[in-house]
Amino acid sequence: MDESTYGKSSLRSVKRTSNGNRPSSRSFETNSRVEKRRKLHIEHRNEQITQLWRVLILSSITYGLGSLVITNGWSLIDIDQIHVKGSPKINEHSIVIASGLIFPKPLFEIDPRQLKTNLLKELPIRSIQIERRLIPPSLEIEITERKPIAFADRRGPEGKEKGMLDKHGYWMPIKMANKTDLPKKDVYVEGWRVTHRDWISIILNNQEIIGSQLKRIIVNPNGELSLQTENFEAVQLGSSSFYIKEQIKALYKLNNNLPASFVNKKGTVLDIRDPSKPELEIKNN
Repeated sequence: MDESTYGKSSLRSVKRTSNGNRPSSRSFETNSRVEKRRKLHIEHRNEQITQLWRVLILSSITYGLGSLVITNGWSLIDIDQIHVKGSPKINEHSIVIASGLIFPKPLFEIDPRQLKTNLLKELPIRSIQIERRLIPPSLEIEITERKPIAFADRRGPEGKEKGMLDKHGYWMPIKMANKTDLPKKDVYVEGWRVTHRDWISIILNNQEIIGSQLKRIIVNPNGELSLQTENFEAVQLGSSSFYIKEQIKALYKLNNNLPASFVNKKGTVLDIRDPSKPELEIKNN
């Protein structure tokens, strides 16, 4: 055997380091923090960009709406830009005349509240909704009519006034007659008062069941109410509406049960102020 095998060798032993080629845990933790900070920075930057876009979009919308309001809100509208719904007889021309406004007129110079007040006063309208629209500039009006069912008169500041009543007993000046359908039945309310409105309304809505054709409802100066029907010259109801339903029932029974010699006769007066004790009087001519 030669010396390289069994003799002294010239090779030196090399000690391995404890770490070798593996990265240290400290280095891994440092890289993790850097990556996390990088992601947070990206997220923060993206959020700032998003917020900036939101501001730009909101500003553009606000500017556009502002321009629209200024441009269309102050543009002139004429009768062609007024649209009325809910009535075949109350049209745009009626609205313009009753409003007291001069058209063309800027949209924003029209006060819906004041316009509503004027129209309710001048036209046979029960309820009304008014809307100003910017696209296109226009005035939208939706109404519910008052339909008269009886002619009437009342004592006003300038003397006797002519008018009409709807089924709720509300007063309508006679000048409204050309803006609605006239009452179909020949019933007249004499001496209408706002204090008797509900009372009159009950009678008007129940005239089909009183037993004979209703001709007149009379509010006397002392506040008492009386009726004139086809069968009775006068039906006295008194000064309180408390018994009105019982009075209507009593009137129906009397109209159907009294002998013919007691009804439909001039001078026949029926007193049902107390409906449980009706009294009949026939005046001699």
